[in-house]
Amino acid sequence: MKKDKTLKLEVKLYDSIGFGYLYGLNQEIPKEDFEKIKPYMRYYRYIDFVDHMKITGIPTGWMCLEKDVSKVEEILQITDTVKSRRERICEKFKDPHKKQQIKDQVLDWIVLLYTKGGKQPKQDFSRLVVHGVKIYDPNNSFRDNRAIGKGKLFIYTPHTIWYIINNNSADSDTSLNNISMDEGGAIGYQLLYDPTLDRLIRIYTEENEYNGPNLLI
Repeated sequence: MKKDKTLKLEVKLYDSIGFGYLYGLNQEIPKEDFEKIKPYMRYYRYIDFVDHMKITGIPTGWMCLEKDVSKVEEILQITDTVKSRRERICEKFKDPHKKQQIKDQVLDWIVLLYTKGGKQPKQDFSRLVVHGVKIYDPNNSFRDNRAIGKGKLFIYTPHTIWYIINNNSADSDTSLNNISMDEGGAIGYQLLYDPTLDRLIRIYTEENEYNGPNLLI
């Protein structure tokens, strides 16, 4: 993936019980321009969040609330807006063939990022779930296939995003597992939160949050 130099706002943090999504600029801007948007921006610190275990992302820096995104974009004359990016994806997703192509490409990027740069520490699945701020279940794959040892999850914790691949089916090579589960194990990759990674995961999963039985059972 090429580095995007276009000025835009991107998600820097998600606070599940307080502020919701917080957005920041993807690059520095001249001081005189920043002064124009400063009324809509706030410098956030750890102490501004009620529960540090319920946030994921970058908890410090200048950010704006989702309701003020369009105002900041208008002042800075940002053309690659949050709304336009959403609309482009929604338009492409109307065509089932294009949708699948996009999701396949995005998954390739996600897998590359995790396999090339991710860590694989040993971890207990229940502990990850307890500290999960958000859990995406693409196509309900984990909900519908956990019983046969398959499925994938993306678990957001306060500082990282885990990619969990259930690896407990009859034909699984369980020696690859670093995530312990009551019924077996899974392969888990860990990366620090990054806005680009978050955007890719949200596109791939269509922001489908896990909605099955309690994961701690």
